[in-house]
Amino acid sequence: MKEKLMGIIPLVVALMFVVGIGAFNGPSYAATASQNVTVTVPEAISIQVPDVDFGIINAGATGTKGFTISNTGNVKIDLYVRADALAFTSPTATDTIGIGNFSIFSNVTGEDLTFSTNSQKIYNNMNKAQQGSGTPTTWTTSLKLTVPPFTEDGVYTITNIYTAVKHNAQAPSP
Repeated sequence: MKEKLMGIIPLVVALMFVVGIGAFNGPSYAATASQNVTVTVPEAISIQVPDVDFGIINAGATGTKGFTISNTGNVKIDLYVRADALAFTSPTATDTIGIGNFSIFSNVTGEDLTFSTNSQKIYNNMNKAQQGSGTPTTWTTSLKLTVPPFTEDGVYTITNIYTAVKHNAQAPSP
């Protein structure tokens, strides 16, 4: 019996060795997982509009002045403008210059648009600033002002309000 045991023990050891090698052959399974990653970039509407000085316009004459509007935001916009009053006024003169004498060239109509105290669209679908460089999209337009004959001397001013909204969004009020 001892001899049988002696023959079985090497056999058991050999089987354990074979089973052990088989177990270390590598994994018999695989694991994978998917991950969705999201980010939200907020809307940033931003424009730059310079002040405009017509300089000297004689009474009874018309002046035109060009300037550039910049879209510095990250969305395409529609651009609106309105005057804050019905007339240019002067702190030293009693006369006024009505906004019926004042216009801006409109990209929407392709012609001069007389100012109003209500918002009017002057640019449709202005491109956003360039990704990466931040270079704004610009548009050069012009203002035109006719000074009525015999207007009293002085410096006359008015404020224009420019409003940008995301393209095809609701127009601003007023």
